Amino acid sequence: MYLVKGPPGSGKSTVVPFLLAAWEDKPAMVAVPTRAAAISLAWYVNHRTRDGVYELPPDLHPDVYAFAGGRQLILRGRVGYAVRGSHTLPYGMLDVHVAYVTTGILIQYILSQGLSGIFPIVDEIHLRQMEGDLAFALILKEGCPFAVMSATLERVEERIARLARRFGYEIVEIELPAPQYPIRIIEWPVRFPIRVDQPAQVVLKALRRYRHLRFQGTEVEVRGDEIRIAHLGIPLHALIFMPGVREIEATVEALRSEFRNEVIPLYGAMAVSEQEAVVEKAADRSETRIFVSTELAGVSLTMNAGLVLDLGLVRRSEADTRGFVRLPVVPISQAEAAQRAGRAGRTAPGICIRCFRMAELREVARPPETLRSSPERIVLVGAALGLSVRELPLPDPPSREAVEEATRLLRRLEALDPRGRITARGYQILELGLPARLAIPLLAAQAAGESEEILDSLIAAVSLLAVGRPWRLPGYGPPPNRQGDLNAAMAALIRYMQRYEQDPSAAAEEARTQGFADRVLDEAANIYLPDLRSRMRLLFAEENGGWNRSIPEQVDERRLAGYLATGFPDMVGLVDWKRRTLETPDVLCWIGRDSGFWRAYEEERPPMAIALSGTFSAQGARIATAMIPVDPEDLIRLGVARVKERRTVRVRGHVHEEVLLLWRGVERTMAIRMIMEPE
Repeated sequence: MYLVKGPPGSGKSTVVPFLLAAWEDKPAMVAVPTRAAAISLAWYVNHRTRDGVYELPPDLHPDVYAFAGGRQLILRGRVGYAVRGSHTLPYGMLDVHVAYVTTGILIQYILSQGLSGIFPIVDEIHLRQMEGDLAFALILKEGCPFAVMSATLERVEERIARLARRFGYEIVEIELPAPQYPIRIIEWPVRFPIRVDQPAQVVLKALRRYRHLRFQGTEVEVRGDEIRIAHLGIPLHALIFMPGVREIEATVEALRSEFRNEVIPLYGAMAVSEQEAVVEKAADRSETRIFVSTELAGVSLTMNAGLVLDLGLVRRSEADTRGFVRLPVVPISQAEAAQRAGRAGRTAPGICIRCFRMAELREVARPPETLRSSPERIVLVGAALGLSVRELPLPDPPSREAVEEATRLLRRLEALDPRGRITARGYQILELGLPARLAIPLLAAQAAGESEEILDSLIAAVSLLAVGRPWRLPGYGPPPNRQGDLNAAMAALIRYMQRYEQDPSAAAEEARTQGFADRVLDEAANIYLPDLRSRMRLLFAEENGGWNRSIPEQVDERRLAGYLATGFPDMVGLVDWKRRTLETPDVLCWIGRDSGFWRAYEEERPPMAIALSGTFSAQGARIATAMIPVDPEDLIRLGVARVKERRTVRVRGHVHEEVLLLWRGVERTMAIRMIMEPE
């Protein structure tokens, strides 16, 4: 096993994979944590390649050029990327020198084809993302040569090396030096609530406060409506870190109104073409640009930044097994602060302004994701290989309680059998690359022989849910009037798709005006929807710029409710129209005040509904943000519930049928009495 260590700018991701691929005589598949990283690295290498000769990055340490045998490398094949919904790689990795992929793509490759034909590399292992740790464990079990890489590996080096040695690996350490461009750190502490509530104003105040800075030939000047950053007359960029897309948009708008510099947002949900354009501008040194980014730029973007402005915040998504999410803004860790500061000074001496004190950061490093998220994916992948979670050599295994909860869910959804072995449905879930709850509705509809129109509508609905964030922005735009939550979201998605090709900015603005998170629509339209149609062997109609037109503009959300309930059986329950609650077999949810469900069905008042998504309140209560009515007969037909008893009753002179339903697969059996008109 190769243990590759190197600070930002050392050529770790842009030099070493090419050498290792040549040494091992196999194409290298480099697993990186984000789509943007895979796309930007592949673009950067191809941009510097002419006639099969790769010109190594400039400004590397002389020892790195010596290690590589010169400033040029002759490529043995093409360089490309593969991410969900987009790739530039040939089938079977034929004629490939280096492939940059997301970690999830590497895991799927291991499950489908093994590792005999490639040399796997897990990059940024120190981030301790669940997919990265899982990929590392799977490679160890395969027993093939591989490499791990990180800029701050010392925090996990001992644990990783110990696990590798336990599986018989010899450790080959490669440590890359980087030019030691100094960085001046300025701490200008701003209270946490102000940074969270007024991020754009904090940025503007910081730029006005430090309007003229000089440091070892690098100069920052804020003059009127322009920011100039240069080292010995050569322009450098400004990089501003924000916790999330909402804060990025507010900051970009504020900066554009103040300065005539080009202001460029960057976040993981951007379309591939937009990310490629950002990468190209980041590498250009013809003028000073201002990049406003999530933590994404801290791990994946090669940039000539002379100034880094860091608010010290990150938005961390936390979700339970039912899909209820928290999106809190929290302080970053000390390791993240150091890595962000390192983005300044990669090509020249730089300056980092921190709007916090380093001493205030409590976390030394971000806790491993395996200890703070549901290990459903680990359980299912392990079962596919005939392994329990205990048998997977994870650097930090999830808790026993978390594994048991994930196992119960997978058994309930019939992805595992009672003995914990993977079922045919479990393999199908892995092939779709979705959480089990979201894959099951698609598989159920396909097995039922539903029409392509229903399948397309269901794929669109699942794509919206797969983004993992609420569709609607609280307080943004009017709630749907007489239109159900799913109907409104699907209509917004279709409008977004239709307008995106002509004007992406206008499409995003219209979505926000209607009260929808444009980033959710963007990820659903550009990432999940085309990818899921491909995985389900459905082809796009090549009309109107390639957008698929088979999704009907008016969807009967009740037609989809039964299938969605197959993935969320524990989120189906009785609606209490007086208390404004949804009582399911397991939990009690409050219905959001701006719910489209409430407005659309207040007069009809259907007795049963399913909560598709929701958030946690500050007090921890579950709030359903998207709901649709569900027909009890659909629940019976699809096996979500079974009939305990049917009987005829007379109510106010009218004959009704009373049905008592028992839920299948839930820990607490709950009988729900429904009053239904007989057919």
